Amino acid sequence: MEMSKLKPVQDLQRERLTNLDQGIKQLLKDHPVDTLEFLLPDASKAWGKPLSWEFLNTTTRKHDLARKGYVMDLNVRYTFAKRSVVLVVLIEHWATAQSVNLHRTAHYYLDLLERFPKDEVVPVALVTDLKPARIANKVHSESRGRVWLHFETLVREVSREEYSAWAGARNAIAQALRGAMAGPQSRAEKVFRGAEALKGIVSPEEYRNLFTLAAEVGKLTLKEVEAYMKKTQLRSEALEWLESQAQARGEQAKAIATARNLLEHGVSWDIITSSTGLKSTELKKLAKPASARKLAKK
Repeated sequence: MEMSKLKPVQDLQRERLTNLDQGIKQLLKDHPVDTLEFLLPDASKAWGKPLSWEFLNTTTRKHDLARKGYVMDLNVRYTFAKRSVVLVVLIEHWATAQSVNLHRTAHYYLDLLERFPKDEVVPVALVTDLKPARIANKVHSESRGRVWLHFETLVREVSREEYSAWAGARNAIAQALRGAMAGPQSRAEKVFRGAEALKGIVSPEEYRNLFTLAAEVGKLTLKEVEAYMKKTQLRSEALEWLESQAQARGEQAKAIATARNLLEHGVSWDIITSSTGLKSTELKKLAKPASARKLAKK
């Protein structure tokens, strides 16, 4: 019985992380120059902005057919005017620190080395967990006095970035992820300040999608948003969207209260569904409690 209760929660959690992962991946693809600047600032300073870039085929050979998810998150191949060697950046996004899997990344890295032996390949683990963690950055194997394998990856934990350090930066990646950065500010303030900066960087259409992503990265709740609204009296497209979510929940609650009342008075399900907009599956959940209350009154 306990397992059946846990499964839907686990499924929802898995779906949330999948949507977040896809959102981060799309963000990086839409802004490849900002991606390089945010993840590898030394490369940007040394070689300048890339002249061109391409997204490589992300499929790789499966070493374990029973294991799912053996696809690279994102690979970007950059070319620079000041450097003859092409830079390939292997980016793996991890929503939680405990999910980081360097053995998996090592498979991807070796595959890229085989495909592009003349290019410089840099693996990066982008972690958007809100809490800083001690994440291993290497896989090392040796025996009989010899090293058989040594693999390292660059770990970029967003939670170790200082929120105020990116104020005013025209970098879509940094601004969208500011809700997970370090600082004494509330999560709501971090998300909204980052969102305000995004308005001057991206189109209105992309902004709406990125605000949703930024709120998910910062794990905002409606209560936090309402508190921030009262404090700042801020109004924007983002706040209007969140208010509409709260309004929808309020309307749902009213519909449920009306349905309960009609059920107790013996009104047919067809009438209730047409008048409240609720589905029959939702009425089933309400029917038993309503019947129990009716018996209690008798």
